[in-house]
Amino acid sequence: MNVYRLEAKADVRRFIAHLSVLARVPVSIAVAVVSMLGYLLYSPEFSLALWATGFGSFFLCAGCSALNQVQEKRTDGYFSRTMTRPLPQGYIRSRTAILVAVLWILLAVSLYAVTASTATLFLAAVVLIVYNGLYTAMKRRTPFALLVGSIAGAMPPLVGWVAAGGSVFAPLILTNCMIWYLVQIPHVWMRIYIHKEEYLSRFSPIPVSYFVLTHQKMLMRIWYFAYVCSVMLFALVCTWGLGVPSLVGTILGCVFLLGSMVPLTRLTSFYLFDIASVCILLGAVLVQL
Repeated sequence: MNVYRLEAKADVRRFIAHLSVLARVPVSIAVAVVSMLGYLLYSPEFSLALWATGFGSFFLCAGCSALNQVQEKRTDGYFSRTMTRPLPQGYIRSRTAILVAVLWILLAVSLYAVTASTATLFLAAVVLIVYNGLYTAMKRRTPFALLVGSIAGAMPPLVGWVAAGGSVFAPLILTNCMIWYLVQIPHVWMRIYIHKEEYLSRFSPIPVSYFVLTHQKMLMRIWYFAYVCSVMLFALVCTWGLGVPSLVGTILGCVFLLGSMVPLTRLTSFYLFDIASVCILLGAVLVQL
């Protein structure tokens, strides 16, 4: 009897581990945190709606991720980076993954409903359509699919802002979304570049197959300056009412321009920009208090 119980517990643990891979838990947690910071940027108070927004964003991201892995089950089996996922390995059936994804998305919708914001539900639908509809379909056809997929990745702070009662067209949140749009592009492209032989052998339309290395470095440098400009613009909008926008813009400009002297190829990880973006958003929340 004890042996059967141990085996049952081990099976449960394995299933939970597979579900965590489907949900891409680290990414979903990051999305939840950013959406909550977006909420606090508009309404700096801890309420039930704040937590509903955070958990709703977590489950929406988890559901989109699970659905995406179902859509790319066959191609995931081609690449060393993704072949160990539960679906290519047969640990979880596609029907089970779809059911789990639908449950997570419905749970996200239920949590968003707590905020009583129809705009939040609309943005959740936009994320689903852009990520699982447009982006996933375009990935095998164009190297610039990420430019479309990044729209969904820029939504978390906007979802939180709107859930708190903010306007979709407010300059403060739109400039922050610009930062999150830009921050996704380089580390994804560089990760693909590391595995370029695999992608090229499968005729995947990635940027490295369209541009020589020098052109890609030039594009990354252009991206970096665009990111710097978006950060400076957000800082100026955020501090405009405080009477110190010029000072903030000057300080941030000097910091980031000095950083531009470091070759991008020597950066240990482009996730540093994700961390920097979270810190910038957190700083904006503190400024608004």
